[in-house]
Amino acid sequence: MGHSMVLVASEESSHQAGGERVLFDSQMLFQGKETPIDTSRFEQLGYIAPGKYLLDLLVSGQWRALLEVEFRASDEQQGSQPCFDRGSLQQLGIDLHKADVAQGAGASHPLMGEGLFCGDLGSYIPGVTSRINIAEQKIELSVPQFFLQPNLSKTYVDPASWDSGVSAAVLNYNTSLFSSQSRGQSQTNGYAGLNMGLNIGALRLRHSGTATWSPELGSRYQRGYIYAQTELADWHSQLLVGESVTDADLFDSVSFRGVQLASDPRMLPDTQRYYAPQVRGTASTNAKVSVYQRGYLIYETTVAPGPFEIADLQAASFGGDLEVTVTEANGKISRFTVPFATTVQLLRPGTSRYSLTAGQVTDPGLGGEQYVAQGTVHRGLDNQLTGYLGTAVTGSYMSALIGSALNTSVGAFALDLTQARTELPRDGSLQGSSLRLSYSKNLPVSGTQFSLLAYRYSTSGYLGLHDAIALQDYVERGAGVESFSRVRDRLDVNINQQLGEGGGQLYVTGSSLKYWNRQGQTLNFALGYGNQWRGNSYSFMAQRMRASSNGSGRGAGADNTYFSFSLSIPLGHEGRRGTTVNAYASHDQNSGAHYTSGVSGTLGERGDATYAVSASHDQRQRETATNASFNYFMPEVSLSSSFSQGSDYRQQSLGASGGMVLHRGGLTFSQTLSETSGLVYAPHAKGARVGYARTRVDGSGYAVVPSLSPYQLNTVDIDPSGMADDVELQVSSRNVAPVAGAVVMLSYPTRRARAFLIDSRQPNGRQLPFAAVAVDDQSGAELGAVGQGSRLVLRSEQDQGTLRVEWGTEPDQRCLIDYQLPPRDPASASGYDLLQLPCRTPPAGNAGSRQGGEP
Repeated sequence: MGHSMVLVASEESSHQAGGERVLFDSQMLFQGKETPIDTSRFEQLGYIAPGKYLLDLLVSGQWRALLEVEFRASDEQQGSQPCFDRGSLQQLGIDLHKADVAQGAGASHPLMGEGLFCGDLGSYIPGVTSRINIAEQKIELSVPQFFLQPNLSKTYVDPASWDSGVSAAVLNYNTSLFSSQSRGQSQTNGYAGLNMGLNIGALRLRHSGTATWSPELGSRYQRGYIYAQTELADWHSQLLVGESVTDADLFDSVSFRGVQLASDPRMLPDTQRYYAPQVRGTASTNAKVSVYQRGYLIYETTVAPGPFEIADLQAASFGGDLEVTVTEANGKISRFTVPFATTVQLLRPGTSRYSLTAGQVTDPGLGGEQYVAQGTVHRGLDNQLTGYLGTAVTGSYMSALIGSALNTSVGAFALDLTQARTELPRDGSLQGSSLRLSYSKNLPVSGTQFSLLAYRYSTSGYLGLHDAIALQDYVERGAGVESFSRVRDRLDVNINQQLGEGGGQLYVTGSSLKYWNRQGQTLNFALGYGNQWRGNSYSFMAQRMRASSNGSGRGAGADNTYFSFSLSIPLGHEGRRGTTVNAYASHDQNSGAHYTSGVSGTLGERGDATYAVSASHDQRQRETATNASFNYFMPEVSLSSSFSQGSDYRQQSLGASGGMVLHRGGLTFSQTLSETSGLVYAPHAKGARVGYARTRVDGSGYAVVPSLSPYQLNTVDIDPSGMADDVELQVSSRNVAPVAGAVVMLSYPTRRARAFLIDSRQPNGRQLPFAAVAVDDQSGAELGAVGQGSRLVLRSEQDQGTLRVEWGTEPDQRCLIDYQLPPRDPASASGYDLLQLPCRTPPAGNAGSRQGGEP
């Protein structure tokens, strides 16, 4: 495609243009009486040679596919026309049924049949025009909205254009080393969270686990999940074989080893995403935060003093309450629970979701070999009503659920009833029911959002799936049934309220549980408010926690009330890269008052490093502590460190997190990878920046895009600033729609050629004609052209050679330049070399003409 020139030729305008050619007024460019300028090679408008081209296809401004398009010879001005078949047009989101109906209505245009159609698309689909740009390797189609498939979003991509990626191995790691000394005793422990995967074609193998180490206990590895997964595009579903968790949509979530088939709504256009909770809390010092789900340690990190928020827990999408442990630098431990329950079940009319699971229960702490089968299905009946039902079965437990969700003017409601029967190991059984009501509403005018408000009441004989499995193991160990706690009612709430423009954000979140055989209730509620004033941020939070008694009546459960206030004051006018003064105060009913103040900020031009230094004071224990932390983010890894010291303790931590991709081109390091990622290959483009991340192309020409959206359009651009001047990107942007879990290859062809300038003259001493072409005398490849002042602007892949300068077809309208580029430091390929060389007369018989200068 060396002849590629921009062609702006629609199916309409190409006919209107007729045989017109682009003409240049040579008098405006004339340089002397005997040296006319030959511009004939520029006069052919966008000629495209017949053949096959790999092009991006855009419809009404939106990328839809990357297709190999065949161009066949035609009498049109550009020399050929693109050809399409019905399948490719459907892939682009065009509703051919409507086009067929329009043809049958009496239009005189030819009807498109099977095979390739290389004519005017506007003659088949009324109003369609096209714009071909071979230089940018794309075709843009303008299609009336009437002929587009309904419900197409700007990011939706037809399944035929999904990319399953390349074979690769991936690894995410999050490591930390903690060391503390308190009251004469030392303790050291290490942690490594690992998520590993192997992609082979459409098959994705995944394994997660955590490794812990301490000098006293040695090393221990807790294996998480291991499974193989692939998508079933026709069913909009995922098939999983191995270890995972059951769907928590309607029933309790339990870990299993078996098989699961479930719909994946991400494959559909404009579909709501799964609800995922955030973990909010506060720390008095540089604290270690550990998050557990169903007995698994799924996340661990170090946070600075003050409020913290964790919003990237991928495992939370599986469902199940999150148990959070905050370990302060002085050894103090606090725990709280973040409820994770389902949102309202409404679906769009005519859409369905389902989940089928069968396997052996593998929850930690549960003995025996119990098996479980579970199935759920949702169906959107109309705009107001969605119905759903499900069942969960083990060897000694059976439950059935039926429910519906209703969309009303005052909000969305969901009501369902579950009936369950549990057979006990020593004869007898428990039987009961549970009624759940949930409500969700977003009030844009008032700024109120009930993201989750749910209440559930259960009779004394009712057991959920997880409790039924646990009870079997509990009784088999000799315990009595009556001592096993059974939930009576539960309330979950999550409300956010925007208090007008500039009025701040108010939120309430928490849960309350009551049991049949326990006194009191388990309570965890938090009320918070945050706002900004003249660039200063402040927030307030009150948290109430209570644990129910053990049912003996001899004492109440543990109570605690917690208050906190934080204030952040940025200094200077540098925005996010400036220094910020932070103040934080808290009062714990059990521990008294705690105060912290300090500064934090970022370092580096792009904010690649962050720091925080603070001092804290515990009023009850009358001790003062100092805290410091430093984090540094590189394209290949994120490093962290922290230090705390008090009157009788000291704590230090080091951490590193990141990802790596092993592929056929080698091993490439990156920041932490999400579920779906991209592998950029741009040979010789070392230093080029990829996308909006900190990622840069490495010395092997590879870079990793850590996160891509599955089943949707992703555009990845390369910024050439930072790469060597002798490298030229042929393509700087790529579009891709990866499947979930894929590592997609994004290739950016480059041309490595040294850029240089030559000042030269004709053998008779005159200036070289403006626009004269310079080609390699051996290969005939075009290297550049003559610019102003008889200077040639050139790019060559060879450090030495002979140029042939031509400005016509006659023997005296060419000359030769022999060049030898000076050596260049490999570490610095920047700048242009400037040479002054003569243009000599070719030897007799040299017939290296370019035949009139045709490109």
